[in-house]
Amino acid sequence: MTKNPMEIFKDFELEIDHGTIKKSEPPFLVYRGKGSSNFNAEDKVYYSAYDYTIEYYFIYKNEDMEKAIEERFDRENIMWDKSSDVFIEDENMFVIYYNI
Repeated sequence: MTKNPMEIFKDFELEIDHGTIKKSEPPFLVYRGKGSSNFNAEDKVYYSAYDYTIEYYFIYKNEDMEKAIEERFDRENIMWDKSSDVFIEDENMFVIYYNI
């Protein structure tokens, strides 16, 4: 079962919050729920794991920070996928999406 992102990033060097883009200065993390992955059989759910997207917002590329985020997932034994750097023109910043 996937842990809640607030637990995963407890005591991490970037702040994390649920929901929308924060009004604080980047870099920071935001997470959103993506539903759940269930194992079903005989009209019953036997196993359910919540899915999340972790969004890493930044202005300046910092591969060491990306590595620290990814190492946190690895330390918690969490499978993850990573997007490319996506520029958000209206906010004048970038975001990387991690799906866990």
